[in-house]
Amino acid sequence: MNDSKTPIWAARSGWWERLQPVEKARVASEVGYQSVPAGQALQPLGETAQHWIGLMSGLAKFTVTTTSGKPLVYSGVGAGGWFGEGTLMRLGVWRYQAQAIRTCELALVPRETFLWLLERNIAFNHYLLQQLNDRLELMTLQALDDQQSGAESIVARTLRHLFHPLAGANGGALKVTQSEIGQLCHLSRQRVNQAFQRLEADGVLHLRYGGVEILDADKLRTWEFRCLNAKTSEKSLLKRRPTALPRSNGVADYFCASDTTGESTSASSAEPPGCGTRG
Repeated sequence: MNDSKTPIWAARSGWWERLQPVEKARVASEVGYQSVPAGQALQPLGETAQHWIGLMSGLAKFTVTTTSGKPLVYSGVGAGGWFGEGTLMRLGVWRYQAQAIRTCELALVPRETFLWLLERNIAFNHYLLQQLNDRLELMTLQALDDQQSGAESIVARTLRHLFHPLAGANGGALKVTQSEIGQLCHLSRQRVNQAFQRLEADGVLHLRYGGVEILDADKLRTWEFRCLNAKTSEKSLLKRRPTALPRSNGVADYFCASDTTGESTSASSAEPPGCGTRG
């Protein structure tokens, strides 16, 4: 183990300070490290999960493949974020793919150590519960409104997830390009740029070279729901026929399919400024 690396990920991991000294000592002595080049998988799809995985640096996207063979990108994780807890809890196999968008430096907590923390530390359990709840909200919104949201809402949701306190966001700043955001939310780089410009004009964020800074987290969340609320009336939601989500080879602990089929909710012709279509 390389002790010099421990403070790097510990300082940005929301769960580290919830551990007792003896727990920190065990984790620090057993954590492993791995470097994954851009375009490569962070974990072996279909194999039993052996580690809880955290990003010390880099950016990764998550995909599953439907039974029709269609790959679906659901979200991503940046530096300070951790994933795989649900798979480890059920002693399962990796059913979704994490792929490096750029080179990722990983911290790997062994499964036995993770389960040991789970058994003895209530604060650690609270962290996991909060993280799973946040991800459940994310995939629920994707299943509900991706067909009705404008690009601004989708970009806002993607940013909010990456900037979530549990994801280790550093002071509201994130090193991420418009192309990378586009990969995470199924939008072209040009459409992401337009969404960024509108969000910046509203004081939500500030664009800077090679990254973005969130100025107003409350406004960001408002934009996340803005276009959906404008396009979907309460009456249409009540009348909406439930639709089946496509079966996939792995929603795992992280994701739920968002390309719902069936009768879609009608959209209002009147949209607030900035609620453009996806493209």
